[in-house]
Amino acid sequence: MQNKDTILTINVVEKELVRAVKLLSKETKQPLQGLVLINKSYAVQPDRPIDTTGLFKEIICDFDNPDELQTVLKPYTERLLAATCRYEEAVQDFGKVIPFLPPHLHTPSPTSLLWATEKPLMRDRLKNYDINLVPRYQYMEEEDLSKLTELVKDFQFPVIVKPSGLARAVLVSRCNTLQELKNRLKYTFRIINHAYARAQYPGKPGVLVEEMIQGDMYSVDAYVSRDGEIFCLPPVKVITAHAMGLPGFYGVQRLTKTDLDEKDIQAAFAASQAAVKALNLSSTTSHIELFHTSQGWKIIELAARIGGLRDDLYREAYGIEHFYNDLTVRMGKKPQMPGKPISHAAAVCIYAEDEGYITSIVGIEEAKKIPSVISLSVDAEEGDIALFSQNGGYALISIILNNQDPQKLQKDIAAVRNLIKINVRKTKKDQAKENTFTLIA
Repeated sequence: MQNKDTILTINVVEKELVRAVKLLSKETKQPLQGLVLINKSYAVQPDRPIDTTGLFKEIICDFDNPDELQTVLKPYTERLLAATCRYEEAVQDFGKVIPFLPPHLHTPSPTSLLWATEKPLMRDRLKNYDINLVPRYQYMEEEDLSKLTELVKDFQFPVIVKPSGLARAVLVSRCNTLQELKNRLKYTFRIINHAYARAQYPGKPGVLVEEMIQGDMYSVDAYVSRDGEIFCLPPVKVITAHAMGLPGFYGVQRLTKTDLDEKDIQAAFAASQAAVKALNLSSTTSHIELFHTSQGWKIIELAARIGGLRDDLYREAYGIEHFYNDLTVRMGKKPQMPGKPISHAAAVCIYAEDEGYITSIVGIEEAKKIPSVISLSVDAEEGDIALFSQNGGYALISIILNNQDPQKLQKDIAAVRNLIKINVRKTKKDQAKENTFTLIA
């Protein structure tokens, strides 16, 4: 029998996963290695991240060719210790790999992964499980535009338009009237194919139109065992751009300190667990986004993966290793759950205040010197184009902060946001639209 010493992931190796594998190696007292299976359609991306530690071996193959998948995996199947996947765009690729993995591995089913990535299917499963979990919604493709008035005749405005796939609130927008909805859908369908291609997201592009939920946004990451036991991590408060009067619905700030009492937290856990059960997930980490409303908790969406920036937040606030726990759950073990918070952590995402070509980014070095700042990453440079999230843009700067004093943490968050400025050369309206196509083509 071969030694089980290999961790498998799909398309991307994050530094947090490398850290987790090294921790697991130390814990199990055996040298471990990694294998990253990369879909050939993703491998051609010029800016795709590559593991430079040497821990993960790359194999590029065609995920739509079962014979090729089986052939490249064969030398490793008996050595696999766990299989994981982090990015939303890679989860359906993971589903294609799972049928060729050995029986001793714990994985979610490909069908449950599909339900967790395609929002119309997700909404159907949630609604059938508990109609109170989700708002009224309608799935649409471009050919449905002519029937729009009939399809949404019973909807209460405002409504939200969001792609049926994709992540990070890309192309998510609010519409207050039927005419706004018509205009937004026409615009979305003009560029959605490019957005899917840029993200390498599988499936036919479509959108969800759903009644807007009024309330405060939170998220919960949860570990799901092979037998369906669900371990919920403490909620994270999410302050969206929309809540701050900014364009879009992306998370501007994520805070581990919340204003929820124990009753609210347990109700959030119950809603999160119901969502996981509705999608029949197992052997995975789940990221659940929720709204706390006057009618109870409502599910925004659920993903079969670790939430963005949650590894840093949970480590700083609770001292737990999120990626490590993800691996152990997929190995059939119980995760190390947090106790009381040891500090207060925050994640801040920054977009430009205007759309256009970036001329400079200032204040970065000064922001790094702020006492609460743990890490700061810049994902743009001079000459890149800055777009709002509803037009297909991504966050340009991400910052993790930590402080035992929540008031000092808030003060430092404000200082960071005041220091960092992304200057752009604005474009004319028609030119900006063309630039949108250029960016995401």
